[in-house]
Amino acid sequence: MELLRVQTADPDVLARNLAYAGALARSMPPAWKGAHISHVYSGPGGEYMGRLLPGKGLYLEFDPKELGMTHFPRHVFARSPVKRLIDGLVGFGLPLAWAEQGAITTYDGIISARAGGKAFDITWSKTSITTVANTYSTLYRAGGLPVAGTYTNIPGGAAHTRASTGAWSTGLIDPTNPDKKYMLTLGFTHASALNMLILIDLLVAAGNILATTASAQTVNSTALTRYTTGAGVMMTFDITTALSATAHNMTVNSYTNQAGTAAQTTGAQTGLSGGIVMRLVPVGLGPFMQLATGDYGVRSVEQYTNSAALAAGVFALNLYFPIAFVPGIGANVYMERGSTVSVDGLTELVQTAGGVLGCLAAYAFCNTTSSGIGTYFLRTCNG
Repeated sequence: MELLRVQTADPDVLARNLAYAGALARSMPPAWKGAHISHVYSGPGGEYMGRLLPGKGLYLEFDPKELGMTHFPRHVFARSPVKRLIDGLVGFGLPLAWAEQGAITTYDGIISARAGGKAFDITWSKTSITTVANTYSTLYRAGGLPVAGTYTNIPGGAAHTRASTGAWSTGLIDPTNPDKKYMLTLGFTHASALNMLILIDLLVAAGNILATTASAQTVNSTALTRYTTGAGVMMTFDITTALSATAHNMTVNSYTNQAGTAAQTTGAQTGLSGGIVMRLVPVGLGPFMQLATGDYGVRSVEQYTNSAALAAGVFALNLYFPIAFVPGIGANVYMERGSTVSVDGLTELVQTAGGVLGCLAAYAFCNTTSSGIGTYFLRTCNG
């Protein structure tokens, strides 16, 4: 690994910089272990130095003692000398961890990848849906290009990928190992004003959960194919048939959390009397159903109960991973979010074990009674 540009650094200055980066990574939400999220950490000359592990600290690809430091700052870690030697032998002089991260470590790497034929960009457009001001709705089932998304009924439902009907990522090409796919920018405009757009990876969905019965319903959602530990995976429910005007509560009686603990319960949460289709419920936390204390992810949902039998209404479970939060825009204003220059850094679009990309979709926090026609642009590269 090239360290020529940092070898001349003052050890005290280097220690302060590493300590700051370690503390920053430590303060991030602790999803890195299960979700495998990390961010490249570079030196002043753009040289690769390691990775920020959210909730853990700064992982270095070298021993700071090589640069004159006598001890590790807090929340800063490195491989042992033996492990570095093994990596070097495996990589014929190139550390294995360096090879595993692919070619994309700097903006120059992005430019090189796109110039080398690894640029993959897609556009799509969705029809306007009826919404309620200052509430979240799903755009997955809006018509347009691609066509409206669909759900498979309980029990089980289905694991969604870019091959699923309605996936916004249908036009993307799966990267070839060892390359990964990275989202560079997400641009969009809506004919109506939005407060927020959340780009998601829809992992699992299960339809035909009835609001017309107060009996427990077996969901038994199928296994996740991405973010498989469940860390950072959230749940919400999409109204697929409008609800009658009846007060009720929603309870997931049994789900498995990110640690593999089964039979967790959300407790009763306020439903939505008279909710229209494509609204997301429950309404208390927007598109996030409250989990049991200490839980921060969901692997699967086993059972659901509605507190009252409504005259009409059907739900679909959504298990999803949020990828990008884009702040609101006025009507007919174009917004483009560049992940490469934002605080969360270069964003990987995660694949299944078989190399298939996820099912991209979006939740919209609308501030009028319609979403307006939406037009979108996604810029990616492989590397």
